[in-house]
Amino acid sequence: MLPFTGAAGLALGSLSAQATQLALHTATLTAKTASSNPTLWYLTRAAAVATYVTLTLTVGLGLLRSMARVEQRTNALYLWFLDETHQFIALLTAAFLSLHLLTLLFDPFLPYSLLNELLPLNEPYRALPSALGVLALYAMVIVLFSSWLRRRLPYKLWRALHYVSFVVFILVTAHGLLIGSDTGQAWMNAIYFGAIAFIGALTVMRAFLSPKPVVTPARR
Repeated sequence: MLPFTGAAGLALGSLSAQATQLALHTATLTAKTASSNPTLWYLTRAAAVATYVTLTLTVGLGLLRSMARVEQRTNALYLWFLDETHQFIALLTAAFLSLHLLTLLFDPFLPYSLLNELLPLNEPYRALPSALGVLALYAMVIVLFSSWLRRRLPYKLWRALHYVSFVVFILVTAHGLLIGSDTGQAWMNAIYFGAIAFIGALTVMRAFLSPKPVVTPARR
């Protein structure tokens, strides 16, 4: 192929220069927009942290409820408090997660699409941590739906599905540590450490907790 010369070469050079200037201008404008209006960016981060905190509380309350069942506690007020608080904070977790996903769609700084949020493929930013977040989303949906359908599911099936909550916690923790903007900050590290220690301690206590023997009244 012959090289461009004369007027054609000048025209091509001019178009190339204009395209370069347009690309630079667009990039600069996007950066200015993201920096001048960081509302979505802050909402995304706040929703992510709130989701992690409420998820930790939800899993922890579930463990406490399980321990109360094994210990055969009969305090109706305590059991009611655990059940109602567990369900309420689980709903908060779903709400904060929805907010996190919604703000990501409209955040100009991170070009996530709906497909990126639903499929762990071709992620635009840190592929592995993003994929872990997608897997955590599906695992959380399983746990939430199993909770809402508890009365219609066999107990053994519901309990098996509810164990997925541990998978959710692990995936979300790994997702946050690997991709979170606030990872490395002292306050965020304290949240991660506290959450892992809290769930770890309750899990160990639940694993070694033995059911109380049922005391039957002696015959006279």
